[in-house]
Amino acid sequence: MGGVAHLGVRLSIPLRVAVVGAGWAGCAAAAELAAHGASVIVLEASEELGGRARRLSLQLAGQTHTLDNGQHLLLGAYTETSALLSILGVELDAVVDRRPFELRYPDGFRLQASRATAPWHLAGALLSARGLSARARVAVVTMLHALKRSNWKVGADLSIIDLLHERGQPPNVVRRLWRPLALAALNTPLDRASAQIFTNVLRDSIGADAGASEMWIPRSDLSAMLPDAVERFVVARGGEVRRDARVDRITRSDRFQLQLRNETMATVHADAVIYAAPPAYLERITGPNAALAPLYETVAQFEYEPIYTVYLKYPAGVRVPRGFTALLDDPAKRRYAQWVFDRGSLDHRNAAVLAAMVSASGPHEGEPLENVCQAVAAQLTQDLALPSPLDARAIAERRATFAALVNIKRPPNRTEWPGFTLAGDWTESDYPSTLESGVRSGRSAARAVIESRNSPVR
Repeated sequence: MGGVAHLGVRLSIPLRVAVVGAGWAGCAAAAELAAHGASVIVLEASEELGGRARRLSLQLAGQTHTLDNGQHLLLGAYTETSALLSILGVELDAVVDRRPFELRYPDGFRLQASRATAPWHLAGALLSARGLSARARVAVVTMLHALKRSNWKVGADLSIIDLLHERGQPPNVVRRLWRPLALAALNTPLDRASAQIFTNVLRDSIGADAGASEMWIPRSDLSAMLPDAVERFVVARGGEVRRDARVDRITRSDRFQLQLRNETMATVHADAVIYAAPPAYLERITGPNAALAPLYETVAQFEYEPIYTVYLKYPAGVRVPRGFTALLDDPAKRRYAQWVFDRGSLDHRNAAVLAAMVSASGPHEGEPLENVCQAVAAQLTQDLALPSPLDARAIAERRATFAALVNIKRPPNRTEWPGFTLAGDWTESDYPSTLESGVRSGRSAARAVIESRNSPVR
């Protein structure tokens, strides 16, 4: 899982590879290929790189703010993302603010890990926690210890809520600790979400060392964090990145032909293709194709979950202590947000702009976006004693992630169509739909393409 230099593989004759889609998976694949000497062309349907984690411009109270199509939080366990940034020459601390794991609520509840080595970083957090009874602390430790003893396996997969009940987690612990962490990681209601996938996340984050459990808050917009660096890296090595290049059809004779829409050059030819676009478009772009028929069936079973991000602009001087806080949601009472981030805490150009996150499906989906903004504004006023915002806008990614359901089946990177490889957070992985799983999949897909070339290893 380290950098490409450890693989020792170089292409003797440049392989022409088309990467369809420039989300984080497609970007990771393109960078990995370029680092190995492949001739890369990235085809992105939109005008901005980054997919579901990209920059956008919003007008709030008459001012233009550069923000994102959704607020994201990364973790120290994101080893492949960190390795990729290193390959790109991006200093990690220049793009994220790294902090020990913490979970705080406006009413004083606090759980904060130290920088001590494992397991003392988490032990210290539980000992110093505010708002947890002795019984609750014992329940958390007992569950984590039991999961570790079982090598982080839950046995037959079950829902997260069933796992928590089975492990005797008190209601306050479920509401204050496990629910916000599970929603943030899996973006799926707990009564439907896979306990095994959630356990995998716990294994590599708060169940690992202090560095793995760190919270990484982006210092800038998400496109600037990684996709822009990938574009510079690919272009510097002779590759191409095309925006507004929607692929309508992929066929193959001796080579792949990718038919584009809105392009002066209507067809791109390639020796191999990495498909890093949404799975919902796969059959339309490649079908009918007997080699991919089982794949079509697999992705047709996917269900999807939304993420709403509500941006609120406040009068000058409004801030959130420590830059973010968890919120107690109660959808039945129109308390929809689970987290709020102060976008001005790390970027003064977004001073007094807050980003409230509403993860997974719920009754908010039945409301107009303006009403969701009003409900979140009222929630922040009640919890944080904030004044009314000057303006608010909601961004709804209605298919933000696949639903991480119990026993979900996901396809591997390699397919039965020679030269055609998949990349995306929806491919086979023990992680949910996260930036890290997208990066891991992208790099894995690129390696599969390189290995299939049967180049000699030095």
